[in-house]
Amino acid sequence: MEKKHLEIERKIDCTGCRACEQLCPVNCITMKEDEEGFIFPFIDEEKCINCGLCKKRCPQINSIIEERTPTVYAIQAKDSNVSKYSTSAGIAYLLAKKTIEDDGFVIGCAYNQNLEPNQMMVNKFEELGKLRGSKYIFSNTMKTYTETKKALVDGRKVLYIGTPCQIGGLKAYLGNDYENLLTADIICHGVPSIKMFKKYVEYLQNKYNKKIINYEFRNKDNAKWGEFVVKITFEDNSTKYIQSENDGYYSNFLKGTIYRDACYECKYATTNRVGDLTIGDFWGIEQENPKFYSENGVSVVFANTTKGEKAIANLENDIIVSKQNIEQATRRNGNLCKPTKRTERRDTIYSGIDKMTADEFTKKNLRIKGKIKKKIKKMIPKRIKSFIKRFV
Repeated sequence: MEKKHLEIERKIDCTGCRACEQLCPVNCITMKEDEEGFIFPFIDEEKCINCGLCKKRCPQINSIIEERTPTVYAIQAKDSNVSKYSTSAGIAYLLAKKTIEDDGFVIGCAYNQNLEPNQMMVNKFEELGKLRGSKYIFSNTMKTYTETKKALVDGRKVLYIGTPCQIGGLKAYLGNDYENLLTADIICHGVPSIKMFKKYVEYLQNKYNKKIINYEFRNKDNAKWGEFVVKITFEDNSTKYIQSENDGYYSNFLKGTIYRDACYECKYATTNRVGDLTIGDFWGIEQENPKFYSENGVSVVFANTTKGEKAIANLENDIIVSKQNIEQATRRNGNLCKPTKRTERRDTIYSGIDKMTADEFTKKNLRIKGKIKKKIKKMIPKRIKSFIKRFV
């Protein structure tokens, strides 16, 4: 008998969205980690009834991307505290806050007690803090597609914020649109595995001899928007700030060396977006619209559908808006046009992740080149640097 179910032969053919697992009527699909820590579907042939639903609905096999003509905005939050505690200008937080005010549910990325990022459903204001801030790691969707459908069928509003492939997975799972569902896809570079992140966290815990309870990318306590600083919080409530170039994990993330294979062939890296809204940083706003720049952060937002337009209109009391064009938005946001390019370093960077200690793995695979040179450079006073430049 011909097999109608999914058979993942190439790693680029799966994003790990879990739509197939949650769609299966007989629960014969389980997600298992490969050697790098990325999850893929495995099918129990004995349980499988060969219905073919997993293959028919897989968003990697069956494209759900439609041609779009988005309305493009640069957006700031009127309340500076909203921006201060958000990675960018806080548009995701304001959308989430509005949804909860309307007695709805919000799904976004949050760390669990083991510092593992998962998509989590919340419906209380006090829980929104868990979802704030970018987490540059693969976020497991868990059972949130099933939870979303239940809430929608019950007539509740739902805001689902995720990577484009997660939104694609949600739409594939649901099979049709719901008027009470609002989706927001984030501009995504790519996702490293949770295993890679936890290996690096283990290294830091050994280095400082303390348990880490929070790892915050792009913290703004002592930095402006666009200054990439990691804030680590330890179990004793002490903190450590690390510049991105001195953080082995974050620097490799920014170089694009540790992403999932499918990320380098991402079909969602286009202006034809899958969500009702697309949100991210408006990089280059100081050149495109200098008067609109803010050191607190400026978000770029694509309103891709009528629902997306209405969602932005509903925030009029909380935001400052400047209409832009798509060329301005994409000029310095490369992942709106094409996927991150795979580097040769990607071929070996996960090697030995299970065999080496966290210290050995980090020093060999996540090493930071030129660290001493950078330190010396920082020690040189600006006036001396200016003097040297005259003769170079």
